[in-house]
Amino acid sequence: MLLADVISDLVDFLNHKISDAPYILTISGGQGAGKSTMCKALEDALTPKDKKTLTLSLDDFYHSAATRLKLADTIHPLCATRGVPGTHDLPLMRHTLAQLQAADETSRTQIPRFSKSHDDRFPEKDWPIFEGRPDVIIIEGWCVGAEASFVANAPPTDWERQHDPDGIWKRWAMEQAETYKDIWNSRDALILLRQKDFEQVIDSRWTQEQQNARDSGVWQFENREAVADFCAHYESWTKGIWEYLPKYADFHIYRDSNYVFSYL
Repeated sequence: MLLADVISDLVDFLNHKISDAPYILTISGGQGAGKSTMCKALEDALTPKDKKTLTLSLDDFYHSAATRLKLADTIHPLCATRGVPGTHDLPLMRHTLAQLQAADETSRTQIPRFSKSHDDRFPEKDWPIFEGRPDVIIIEGWCVGAEASFVANAPPTDWERQHDPDGIWKRWAMEQAETYKDIWNSRDALILLRQKDFEQVIDSRWTQEQQNARDSGVWQFENREAVADFCAHYESWTKGIWEYLPKYADFHIYRDSNYVFSYL
């Protein structure tokens, strides 16, 4: 089925769920799975139905580059790379969510923004303002819903053996994952977007990088090989999410390389 068919099903689902409180819909999926595209399409579909919708990307809550460098100095060099649990500013995310949930029609809430091309948070003066009270808050991100137990028994990848032979970084990320649970537990529903395999994740992220570079004029990764090295930080987590998160998902959706969708 096409994305439009999925969006139609989701709108029908949400129309029967939304109450006075902001409804929190979470979307989890690997790099380049189509989360942002789905969120935009869902926002566009809900607007004519007088449902005020806001998407919060987990990516916009990454720690600043300076903070991650401090983590790299004190924990492990791999902490400098954004992505795994522990590299997000959870107090900022909790604060933003609390403001949105308490908002009224006159409220103005600043929404953080992060530049992937520059690998750093935009200055606060450049953050957009959300006006009013959202009917639906969509939280999307590659590790939304991830728990330490998803990777607890997984053998390290070859890349992890090379870059984290003592498992210090991996154990740290697993410990940090526990601190996300209150945010994951605030959800009203969960969508899991699944790709074929991790090679498709890398291909999708490389496509995404090329688009980011066209939009910003800045290349973070020069080629697919560099993207593959970046994605390797996420591999064991992504595979763990694919294995264990479906039992918690309200919608488990497969997306093939042609952006054709099917329910699992």
